[in-house]
This record gives sequence, C-alpha cells and structure tokens, in this order.
Amino acid sequence: MSSKWPESLRIQLLLWLLVPLLALLLFNAWLANRAAVAVANGAFDRLLTASAEAIAENVDVREGEVHVDLPYAALQLLESNMQERIFYRVVAPGGKTVTGYDDLPMPSVPMPDGDESVPYGAEYRGEPVHLVALNKQLYGTALATAAVTVVVAETGEARQALSQRIVADALMRQSLLIVAAAVLVWYALVRGLRPLERLRASIAARPPTDLAPIDLAGVPAEVAPLLAALNHHTRRIEVLQSSRQQLIADASHQMRTPLTEIRTQIEYTLRQDDDDLLRRTLVEVGDSVTDLSRLLTQLLLLARSDPDVGPDQRLAPVDLGELAQATTLELVAAARQRGIDIAYEAPPAPIRVRGNALLLRELIANLVDNAITHGRGGGRVTVRVVAGDPVGLEVEDDGPGIPEDERDRVFERFYRGGDASVAGSGLGLAIVRNIAETHRASVELGTPAVGSGLVVRVGFAAAPAGGDAAAATSSGPVRAASGAGTPAAWTGPGRPAMRGRPRSP
Repeated sequence: MSSKWPESLRIQLLLWLLVPLLALLLFNAWLANRAAVAVANGAFDRLLTASAEAIAENVDVREGEVHVDLPYAALQLLESNMQERIFYRVVAPGGKTVTGYDDLPMPSVPMPDGDESVPYGAEYRGEPVHLVALNKQLYGTALATAAVTVVVAETGEARQALSQRIVADALMRQSLLIVAAAVLVWYALVRGLRPLERLRASIAARPPTDLAPIDLAGVPAEVAPLLAALNHHTRRIEVLQSSRQQLIADASHQMRTPLTEIRTQIEYTLRQDDDDLLRRTLVEVGDSVTDLSRLLTQLLLLARSDPDVGPDQRLAPVDLGELAQATTLELVAAARQRGIDIAYEAPPAPIRVRGNALLLRELIANLVDNAITHGRGGGRVTVRVVAGDPVGLEVEDDGPGIPEDERDRVFERFYRGGDASVAGSGLGLAIVRNIAETHRASVELGTPAVGSGLVVRVGFAAAPAGGDAAAATSSGPVRAASGAGTPAAWTGPGRPAMRGRPRSP
C-alpha cells in the first residue's frame, strides 16, 4: 500500500524541520535579492554621481558660450569587466546639447536647487538604462542665473552582476547552514530514537506466549503513554486468553464424563439382545443428549457474555418490564411441570435500561429457571421489576435458599453447592454475573422478608428519559389459585400481567 507521506519517523521529523527552513530560505532569497539590488543601485548611482560631478567641474563659459573639457577620469570611474555601455550629455541653459548624446533622456521631474543629483531610470535605444542628472550653476558670467545640466547613464550589466553575486553569496551561506542543520538534526534523531530501537529489539525477541507488560523504565516520556496503552491492550488479550483456556478446560471436564457414559451405555446395549433395554437406552441417551445440548448452549452463552471480552453488540434502551414479562411467560410450562405458581409484578410505568435485549433475556431466563429448578415443588416464584435508582429486577422463590457461606461461590462456573442432586450444569448464576458485569449492573442474593427462600436482585442504571414512556394505568401481581387446571390469567393495561399456573392444553 503506497503512501504519500513516508512512514519513517526520522524522515518525517527531518522533513517537518527542513521544509519550513527551505520555505524560509526562499523568502529570504527574495528579501536578499531586493536588498542586493538596492545596494548595487546605490553603489553604482554614487559612481554615476561622481562621474557627473567630474564632468561638471570641467564646464565653463567662454565668450558667452558653454564649453566642456571632458576628463577621461570621469568616464573611467564607470569602467568594469562587463560589456557595459556608458552615455553622457551636457545641456546648456537654453536646452542645447553641448556635448554627448543629444537624445539621452532628461529627468521627468524638476531638478532641485543646488548641486544635488537626481538618479532615475529610463529606456534608451531599446534597453533600460540607469541615469544620474545634476545642475552646474554658472557663477561670474552673464549666464549666472542659469545652470548647465549634466546627465550620465549606463546599462545595468554590472549592477545585475553585483546583485546576483551578493544574493548567491548569501544563499550559499544559508544553504550550508541548512545542510549542516540537517546533518546535526539527523544525528540527533538517530541518537534520540536509539531507545526505541532497543525497545523494538526487546519486543521482537519475546516469544509469542510472553504477554508480560513492557517495562517503562528508561522509556522517553513521549512514548510512555503509547506503551502504557499497549500494556493495557496486552493485559486484555491475556485475560481473554486465560478466560478462553479456563472455559475450554471446564467444558472438557464437564462434557467428558457424560459422553463417556453415553458411549459405554451404547456399547453395553449393543452387546445385549434385548429390545426393551435398547428402547430404554435410547430414551436415556436422548435425555443425556438434551442435557449436553443445554450445557453446550450455556457454555457458548457464557463465552459470549464474558465481560472481559465484551459482547459485540451495541447497547440500546430496552423496556426491562416488557422483556421480563415476555421471558417469564416462556417459562410458565416449566413451572407447571413442578406445580409452581409463577407471577410477574409489573411496575407502574415502563422502565427502560440501556442494554442488549438478547443478553438481558438470557439473564432473566437463567434467574427464573434457577428459581423453578431449585425452588420448592408446588411453591411460588415471583418476578418483579422495581423502579428506583438503581432499577431493580427481582426473582424470588420460597425454596430452601442458599446458605450465607455459599452465596459467593454460587457465581463460580459449574458450582452446584449442596443441591447437586438437582439436574443442572452450575452455569446459570455464572452467566447472570457475566451479563450483569457487561451491563455494569450489580447482583445481590438475599432472603425474602417473609418466610424462607431466595431473592436475587439485579440493579441497573436507568436509561435517559425520552422515547416511548407511556404510563401504565395499573400494576401489581394478580395470582390465580394454584390448583390443578387453573388457567393463566393475563390482565393489565396494554400488556398481560401473568398469573398462576396454566392448565394443560
């Protein structure tokens, strides 16, 4: 993949330094050229003035006429090695040219009083020339009130050569300084980036399995935040890897025994010529496969809900009450099999939390399923959503509960406590904890205010107000009698409030 900007940090830094310097060099060249032209013009204008003054000194009046004895030294002042042409003109008070080039341009501005010279430029014979004019007063003659004008001109080859030499010398010095600065900056960059080279070599020499943090000792302050972020990212990878390895180890341990039992059972049955045994074995194998399927589903859900990994889902406002009601409805059949009276207590108004609807549904389903599985047969299970700060989701049963000394351990993977005789994988509350941590929610285990049992409360932060927030007109549970065949009653404003145990279809 090509890039217009070099990837080397050294080259980038060098360019960031040199490009502005080169821009300054060009700007300075423009300024130097203007200054050099001014210097050259000033020097040569003084020479022209000296030449004009030398000519003026040899102007006199004889018998009423102006005469000029042109001194050779006057024009010698303007001689140079350049192929440059020199022109002069002496104009009498009446405007008549005494000597020189009578078509040489005169100044376009009035001449000042006295002997002050006037430099100016004009075009003469198709090329630009530089001129100086001055007046020579004629004292002690009949023409004393008038003045003779002396004009001296030259082409600009010598001026241009001088200005170019001045600019070239200045640019040469500055260019040498920039080259020296580039060499020194490159050397400084090599020396300054040497710690990064050592760091690169140290990281490259690590084995692939080494996820230890990078030592920040001796690291430049500008690079330390980058390495700190890299260490944080590496730590997340390490946690993810450890979580995956632990999950694989737990899954292997949990699935190895039932798979071995299924294989042994099948092998034993195949050696027997007993149709009844074959039929019973198929039923038992089917039940075992169902249990394994549920275990595998829970393992996948556990991996997906791991807060150290983070679900690849966006959180959005979710109506917690509506979700809890729909999920509880799906488990009515499971409650009926154990003769459990299950109810849902709706909040007075919709309560929205920020979350992932799929994961929150699994959290509620696991809590209700645990209450049904480990609660008292023929007992009661209540699901409620409670407004407040935080918003509370509660699942309460009247079963044996969980002893105080085991309430921390029940959130561990595959831990089933003293109720190991009940079917289950021991993953339900572990999944609940992971999903709660993913949603930054709290999970608490408690005891009902009346009687025995267990209350699991999950606290969520409420979603910001807005959207669909129509208030309900009634709330609260309505339980039907728990006798056999009692139908499920669904009441409530716009949504069913679950009641009782449904009768068989």
